[in-house]
Amino acid sequence: MSIAIRRGGSPGSIPAGRFDRSGARGDRRRGSLRDVSLDDKYVLEEGRILLTGLQGLVRLPLDQHRADLRRGLMTGTMISGYQGSPLGGLDKELARNRELVEGHHVKHVPGLNEELGATSAWGSQLAGQLPGSKYDGVLAMWYGKAPGLDRAADSLRHGNFVGVPRTGGALAVVGDDPGCKSSTIPSAWRPRSSTSCTLPG
Repeated sequence: MSIAIRRGGSPGSIPAGRFDRSGARGDRRRGSLRDVSLDDKYVLEEGRILLTGLQGLVRLPLDQHRADLRRGLMTGTMISGYQGSPLGGLDKELARNRELVEGHHVKHVPGLNEELGATSAWGSQLAGQLPGSKYDGVLAMWYGKAPGLDRAADSLRHGNFVGVPRTGGALAVVGDDPGCKSSTIPSAWRPRSSTSCTLPG
């Protein structure tokens, strides 16, 4: 996957060290070589980057945090779900880049199972209502495979019914397993999500 990025303001709270790319640009001038790093996929805010689908899911809350900072909002992200395939690499990629994601107020809490992961994500939407909250809003991200959607359906249905605050948000990421590589039956998320959980497709 290749995406072009436009810079919209300050990069936010990127920790110094490995992820400090201040002065790095994503453009390329004719006749000159561009300084390239494997970390560009997460830290560059303009130019072109190359990343996989899982890396795109890691980058998403970072970009949301940067955009919210430009709007004057202090937000965080709570990610939870089950570590099973086909999204099994998401938790590993978050752990591999822990310093960076925590610098953008992203908290990853793997769920013991799909239901608890979804319930944790739903519960994060109450953060702004708690006394002494340091966040204006929280983005909740739940991940699992299609059979896990069955298990988490009650929590996702109730979370969808209740909704999210104006400065919050919720995202359910579901991996299909039509070939039964790691599931007992072929699975795809669309038919069941639209009828059971009323999630937008």
